[in-house]
Amino acid sequence: MERIIYKDKMKIKLRDLIKKYSEFPQEVKASFWFVVANVMIKGISFITLPIFSRLLSTEEYGIVSVYQSWVSLFSIVTTLTIWGGIFNVSMVKYPSQQNKIVSTYQGLAITNTFIWFIGTILIMPEITRVIEMNASLIVCLFLEIAVQIPFNLWSAQERYNYEYKRLITISFISTLINPLLGYWAICTFPENRAEARIVSNMIVQAALGIVFFMLNYIKGKGFYDKELWKYAFKFNIVLVPHYLSMQILSQSDRIMIKQMCGNSDAGIYSVAYNFAALLNLVTNGVQASLTPYIYRALKEKRAEDISKRATAVMVLMAMIALIMMCFVPNLFYIMLPSSYYAAVPVIPLVTAAAFFMFVYPLFGSVEFYYGKNGYVTISSMLGAILNISLNFYGIRTYGFIAAAYTTLLCYILFSVFHYLFMKKILRKNGIYDSLYDVKIIVLLSIIIVLLACIMANMSHLVFVRLGVAIAICIIIIIKRKWFWMVAKSILEKDNK
Repeated sequence: MERIIYKDKMKIKLRDLIKKYSEFPQEVKASFWFVVANVMIKGISFITLPIFSRLLSTEEYGIVSVYQSWVSLFSIVTTLTIWGGIFNVSMVKYPSQQNKIVSTYQGLAITNTFIWFIGTILIMPEITRVIEMNASLIVCLFLEIAVQIPFNLWSAQERYNYEYKRLITISFISTLINPLLGYWAICTFPENRAEARIVSNMIVQAALGIVFFMLNYIKGKGFYDKELWKYAFKFNIVLVPHYLSMQILSQSDRIMIKQMCGNSDAGIYSVAYNFAALLNLVTNGVQASLTPYIYRALKEKRAEDISKRATAVMVLMAMIALIMMCFVPNLFYIMLPSSYYAAVPVIPLVTAAAFFMFVYPLFGSVEFYYGKNGYVTISSMLGAILNISLNFYGIRTYGFIAAAYTTLLCYILFSVFHYLFMKKILRKNGIYDSLYDVKIIVLLSIIIVLLACIMANMSHLVFVRLGVAIAICIIIIIKRKWFWMVAKSILEKDNK
């Protein structure tokens, strides 16, 4: 009898949960599932990391990582990152032309990539000498960039419209196939394992790219539109230094480590960096849904609503960052061979940097919305120049660990630059109330940076991380009512 009563209660609770979920606004559901999808998709890559770290030597892993860094850097110039800031702005400006925007932006990015590829072919010997990569990999690099464009644009449209089901399904399937094909390629071509991993990844992306190129073209019924091409090109050409600077902030450390210390150190650092970037599993999904919300709130003159939701999300991101600093190093020790252990101090520092990777777009979205791309570019270039300068001295003097410290410092300064420019823009537009709670942001930042530095220098002392984890749990228990209010504010319906 008791068991039957218990089952009935559970059924009632389940129905209540389903009912509450159905009442959530679409952006909340999308934000939740984008986070879940990111965790699942990146989780597959994370789980396979120990496999590839054993199949590939540290030097081979370094070759793959540096290649991926060059793909990211070249992509900025060739594609103009057309699915970035301009995309959401265009969707707001031309709401009735969504499909046309996707197809014509696809045409612009592919055409620009092809032009850069032809130019590269003409000076191939110089390019191979500068980036220390053979011609076949450079051709593969441009092909990979081109096939990424259709899927990236389709994904951006799905996120903008909070259509998460198809995006999650397709992303999950491709992420599952990628390591399987990579494993087969490495085992089949053991004499060229690094190249086999690179090509196998490109093949999966090419399959997606061809399908979504056709889908985007058929839906949008266009490849070229003079007005949209001109608008997108003028908007994003100013942002190329910004996007390039952002990639320099996140990728140049691996390239510079390779140049100064060798492929092996670049591989060791890259694995630790990937572990630390686990925080992005959560932040990327939340950011994808939060940015359109900020744009709509600004458009509808609801600036006061932004602070409440953004602050709540930021608090939760900070707590997640601290928890990950405590436990991710233990996973590193468990999952990877001892040849990578020297990079454990990198994890808390880059995890802290990942928190600021979440913070600065909150300010940058305001700059994008008001079309002040010049401010975005200035902030990014200052951060990139500082990053390269500090890396040049730090890596040469202290080794790859210096890159983690410079990454954290540059993202902090980057966030400060964006905040100052955001305040200037808001004042010019008659908004004198801060969109975000600056005191909370500063407090969270100080706590995260201090603990990151402590744990980086005492990474071998498990009790330090355990002590921090216990302290966080105590705070959560004591302030559980406040945290519950924070969670409710995030899930709160947007009734205005």
